[in-house]
Amino acid sequence: MQRTKLAFSVCQALAIMSGACVVGYSTQAHAQTSAPAIAADTPTSAPSAQGSAADDKKKASDKKVTDLSVVNVSGQLDAIRRAQAIKQDAVNVVDSISAEEAGKFPDPNVADALQRVPGVSVNRSGGESDQIAIRGFGPDFVAVTVNGRQMATASGTRAFDFDVLPADIISVAQVNKTSSADIPEVDIGGVVDIQTARPLDFHGFHATGSAAGVNSNLTGSWAGKTTPKVSGLTGWTNSDHTFGFLASVQYYKRDDTQINTQADSWYVNQNISQLSGLSNPNYTNVAIPQTLANNVVVEERTRKSFSGAVDWRPIDQLTIKFDTLYAGYRIDPLTHEFGEYGNSSDFQSLTTDANNTVLNYVRKNTGVMSNDYVVSYNPSNEIMMQNGLNFAFNVDPSTTITLDVSNSKAWNKESPDGYFTVIGARNVGVNPTWTNNGDNQPPSYTNIISTTNLNDLYAHCCNAGGQSNNVTDGITEYQLNLSKSFDSGVLSSLEFGLQEKREYNKSVDVTTPDGILCNAYCGYAVSVPASAVGAYVYTPPAPISGVSQPGLPSQWIQYNPLAYINWLTTPAAYNQLTPAKRTALLAALAQYGSFGPQPNPGSFNEVQEQNKAAFAKAVFDGTVWDKPWTLDVGVRYLHVSSQSDAIFQAPVSYYVSPSDTSASQVTYGPLQPQSATGGYHKWLPSLNLKVNLLDNLIYRFAVSKTLTPPELNNLYYNQSFGTRPESLTISQGNPELQPYTSRNYDTGIEWYMNDVSYFALEGFYKKVSNFSTIVSTPVQFLGQTWSLSEPINLNSANIYGEELTFNYQFAHLLPAPFDGLGMAFNYTHVKSSATLSPGTISTSGAFAVPGIGDSANLSGYYEKGRWQVRLAYNWRGKYLESLSYGAGAQPVTRTSYGELDLSASYKLNSHVSLFVSGTNLTQSHLYDYSVYPNRFLYAEADGTVYTVGVRGTF
Repeated sequence: MQRTKLAFSVCQALAIMSGACVVGYSTQAHAQTSAPAIAADTPTSAPSAQGSAADDKKKASDKKVTDLSVVNVSGQLDAIRRAQAIKQDAVNVVDSISAEEAGKFPDPNVADALQRVPGVSVNRSGGESDQIAIRGFGPDFVAVTVNGRQMATASGTRAFDFDVLPADIISVAQVNKTSSADIPEVDIGGVVDIQTARPLDFHGFHATGSAAGVNSNLTGSWAGKTTPKVSGLTGWTNSDHTFGFLASVQYYKRDDTQINTQADSWYVNQNISQLSGLSNPNYTNVAIPQTLANNVVVEERTRKSFSGAVDWRPIDQLTIKFDTLYAGYRIDPLTHEFGEYGNSSDFQSLTTDANNTVLNYVRKNTGVMSNDYVVSYNPSNEIMMQNGLNFAFNVDPSTTITLDVSNSKAWNKESPDGYFTVIGARNVGVNPTWTNNGDNQPPSYTNIISTTNLNDLYAHCCNAGGQSNNVTDGITEYQLNLSKSFDSGVLSSLEFGLQEKREYNKSVDVTTPDGILCNAYCGYAVSVPASAVGAYVYTPPAPISGVSQPGLPSQWIQYNPLAYINWLTTPAAYNQLTPAKRTALLAALAQYGSFGPQPNPGSFNEVQEQNKAAFAKAVFDGTVWDKPWTLDVGVRYLHVSSQSDAIFQAPVSYYVSPSDTSASQVTYGPLQPQSATGGYHKWLPSLNLKVNLLDNLIYRFAVSKTLTPPELNNLYYNQSFGTRPESLTISQGNPELQPYTSRNYDTGIEWYMNDVSYFALEGFYKKVSNFSTIVSTPVQFLGQTWSLSEPINLNSANIYGEELTFNYQFAHLLPAPFDGLGMAFNYTHVKSSATLSPGTISTSGAFAVPGIGDSANLSGYYEKGRWQVRLAYNWRGKYLESLSYGAGAQPVTRTSYGELDLSASYKLNSHVSLFVSGTNLTQSHLYDYSVYPNRFLYAEADGTVYTVGVRGTF
């Protein structure tokens, strides 16, 4: 049997911008098919999958390793062909996308591109996808590598932030759904390897570029500011093809307006039977919302990246490769908020349903509830960098030693310019009324005071600095591999490897020290002159049904937040404070020098991990009953040790202000460093079997053991305190957590009708143990009952499902010009033995697997002559987003979501083409609820994004 080492060389990065290129790709899988060069602009000229398989069968005794020719390709059809070839040739279960496919789609980042892969679904935020799930396993269960090396991420968890990476960097993105011992990372959900283009995939000098305008609008029309998107790639190889370099740059900017409404959390088990004279035993276990906040987020998103590569063959036996990647993604969101905070202490009447969910409540006219006018700015500036050096030495034609060294770092820059400010007006003399508007609709408030009166404003909460942790993540990695291939016998190849990886992840808050501004001013006791803070009447965009609260005021008050913070440091403000608060404020000002943001040492956490691994893998192939087969079997040993360090700062006093019983004021004690260690070691075997039942019919079977490390934030050793009177909480990590482990079984059948059409049906079953579960225990602290929560390894679950893929190109069925039509469809059905029905939720030990849910993609494409068009609908079913969220620590469910995207291009000549794309043409929006559908949590609308531009290649 002929064994082909796949070297499907195509310049996918160039295809992204030009539509005609030469690219390169290689995989460790042993190919079962072989294809000659594909002529440019002739998508149907390649031999069919059946013919390739037949050739392999005829050459079954030939044990030479054959490299495929460099191929010239053009168009999205060839990208589909490449992706299908990768899947067909691999031994393990693999799906992928290539550069042409990603570049021709309306994809601002890698996650948006990956959502078209069968079994891959995405998490969305701000009109883009930021993280992915594979077969229902969420972002923490998916490992990500770039050119086979783990990439650092500043997400603060194991989840990788794909939105930092532009789609333009992709040569091939390969999703490994079953494990193989030589894959350098292992995870229960799967491993995504993003491969960038290699210089020696090109010949001579080459350059390509694109320029486009981007327009984002809530209404779906082209309106407002148009921003630039540009990219460029250039490279060169010498005449004997032994040295080459490649460099690319990308710049993307999008101005975006987002509307969202949120309740933040739901407090459950609330006993309000004796409050305000409501003597009713039915009100001892009520669920009430934390707040109702209406937000207009005006943001600027900027993505920049640079990638470079050098290939050098100083001698025939040695190849040296160097890669560098820099990617930055900055989000500048200015939020205009109108909110009404919940507080059961002033309820005078209410009604509930059979689930104890509040349906309606009326509050007293004493002004406990205020109209909160919030202006906040929480910029994010995430940077990723990776450098890698690879040496491959051919000891002889069948033996290769490879050494790979890499370093990666990611950080979210400190945000000293951030702030969160609140000015309020008390609802005196009215009875604010909250109404639950049922499923798929935010609740609403009525009977409130005017939202445009500038003469009755009072100071409340304020904080300078970033509102989220500033995270730094660093990885240093070494990999040493030895591979040996054999020209005769059943044994095809052996591969051995050693790997060491060192990672650190640390975070710290940068905020106003000790919450001194809130301790002084929270409570609406200090009058704020409108002129002192630049107050004005703000007119938001028109409400959006299903997202905005019904009856939302058409205007509300806003102001200059920096002027407000500065005013709070003046005598006009602090002379209105009580003597005790004024003394404390001035003492803190003298101690810290300013109210500006500073690192809070009491929030510091760091986890350091040392990961050592070794693997051995053998590949066998042959025939049985004239049926070619390939068997990949191996084992990986993993040893991990970790250390968690934190600086602990506990409250020493707790005080609820009578003027604002929805909030508390806390004084913290001295700093207390603490440290703990953890670790584990595991054997991880894997087996992948592939059998060609017919020339175009493949059967696969795989079994493996995999693991997912504990979430980084669960290893953090610090404690955090939730001090809302309705929900006093203490949260702490557990450095001794063990990894999730899974025994995996996969089987499937694939029918390849031609080189761009196939049908696949795959089933999978995962038996997962050691799920970490947040367990809460009541404790007494500072004279109050608090809920102490920490993660422990407690639960197990079986995850199982099916995956159906059907791609078809109609070239041989339809007459011209309709022979350019094609379609692609995939559907993934996932189930779990651990389900979280509302009746089983308790305050301790409730468990289900987040992310489990169905997903599907349906697209139709047309490619003929100068035209390429693609229309794609991407859908993700309802799924559990979080097991424990917010101050109420209740599960969050995201409802199903689907959006329609369109992309098209027209080739003016062999060098220049025009393109246009539109994402979310259906203007779909996100919607979350807590436990029951009528416990609204969050709704978001982002509108439609259009891109129009030109590509050129030389």
